[in-house]
Amino acid sequence: MVTRALWLVAGVLLYLSFGYTEMMGSDLWWHLAAGREMLAQGTVWLDDPFSYSAAGEPWRNHEWLADLIFYGWANVFGVPALVYWKWLVVVATYLGLALVLERMGGDRGAAVLAAAVALALAAPFIDVRPHLYTLAGVVLLLHLALERPPRRLPLCLLFLLWANLHGGFVFGLMALALLVFPWRSPSPGALRARGVTILACALTSLLNPDGIVVFVQPIEYAFTDSPYRSLGEWLSPFLPGGIRAPLFVPALGVAAAAIVAHGVVACLGRGRLPWSALALCALTVAMAVTSRRFIPLFGLSLALLLAPLLAALFRVAPLRRLSPFLAGATLVLALLRLAPLPLAAGPAYHYLTAEYAYPEHLVDVITGNHLAGDTFAYYNWGGYLHWRTGGALRVFIDGRANTVYDDDTYLAYLRVARARPGWISVVEDSGADFFLWPLESAGGPRLLAELAATGRWQLVYAGFRGALMARRGAALPEAITLTQGYPLELSRAREALRRGAWDTAEGAARRALDAVPWHQGACSTLASALRGQDRAADAALVIAGCRRYFPTRYLR
Repeated sequence: MVTRALWLVAGVLLYLSFGYTEMMGSDLWWHLAAGREMLAQGTVWLDDPFSYSAAGEPWRNHEWLADLIFYGWANVFGVPALVYWKWLVVVATYLGLALVLERMGGDRGAAVLAAAVALALAAPFIDVRPHLYTLAGVVLLLHLALERPPRRLPLCLLFLLWANLHGGFVFGLMALALLVFPWRSPSPGALRARGVTILACALTSLLNPDGIVVFVQPIEYAFTDSPYRSLGEWLSPFLPGGIRAPLFVPALGVAAAAIVAHGVVACLGRGRLPWSALALCALTVAMAVTSRRFIPLFGLSLALLLAPLLAALFRVAPLRRLSPFLAGATLVLALLRLAPLPLAAGPAYHYLTAEYAYPEHLVDVITGNHLAGDTFAYYNWGGYLHWRTGGALRVFIDGRANTVYDDDTYLAYLRVARARPGWISVVEDSGADFFLWPLESAGGPRLLAELAATGRWQLVYAGFRGALMARRGAALPEAITLTQGYPLELSRAREALRRGAWDTAEGAARRALDAVPWHQGACSTLASALRGQDRAADAALVIAGCRRYFPTRYLR
């Protein structure tokens, strides 16, 4: 009993330690804005309120319920507390997976470790997004349908909820078909009963604001040559760019070895082939090699193959006696992984979502001066503008991708982002009043300089992260009022840094860091100002102090 409890605690802490993936969560902002907008309008059927290129067009928001949960959570606990939502969902999901695996193999230690393998494989993709609901949905599906008679009512209730939280329910229906298929006795009666269950779940999934569209849209996306599939996060893991998953290729080898092992066990008459797990693994491998975003689903199916093999191994007498020591070692590993990581929401949220990568000061200026109009903005900043300006700056395109915008809109954006010939005409012909772009990446300086050179655009304000330009004739205040606070101090520090005014940069950066002691931009700027004064040792102390709040490689 003590060993089982030790494995449980070790599992919880180990799963929590995998919840610290740093990722620029550009979708999170429009999810929050969408939740706020639905409550403001009193409906989940929204015509697009955030863009000028698709203004008034239906928004096929298949994650509407997740958006309401996001906004409700943030409204009650604060936006940074969304990291607690993430950790809660991740730990509950993989702890639930461990319980399913324990039921399959009969050994808690094997189940905890197999679930940890699944999470380690998924970790690069674990950010604050509704896709976590699909991972939780798959685990609930395994609980309800894996190697047990499927219970139709609970399954239908699961898909009713799932279809309104995330589009991954479509994968859930495919997985359901594999899980309930009567592999060992495919009689007509059994096939008919299981078919009725699948049909009932599919029909229940139609109970969403957009009906059958939520089925058609992801299928079209998967099987058409949409330019949105060129987004880095959706590329094949064998192509460069996007989120990297270094464990994927080794995991393919592990999966192959596990399949061979199951085959040997079956041939020796010591067990039966886990047909559902094998079929699910084949499906998720095929999906994952096409798009890296499906790697977490492969991780779940891999755990189904690994857990029974590990459980059989752990039943061997010497290893069975070592189980308490293995549990203790796993607990120590989890504690070592967690030791440098914060549980405080502020620094954790700041780094896990790359909050520092957004134009906070620039948007402070925009909202403080009541600027409004159609804005050709950097793709990843669109949702942030929705959340911060409440739709006052309507964008050309944003991270909602094909749920709102057609292919031509995205291709037009790419023409601008890549500074291809005629890109200025794309911006001007779109009817934009403003142009908002990063200063230090994405070709920003070149785009801003070329736009200014036309004489038809003027700089409104350049802040720490980006610059805002306005078409001549756009409504602007006589003078721009600057909002006081640490974002302004940080912007002043960066400007002084560019001029080589090291003392001025140091003073402003210190004031920003005093306000937010873990701020990545303030930490890095102060360190740069100190290095500019040949104070490398002081700069190292600043970085070390900041890393005590969050140990990230993005602090330099």
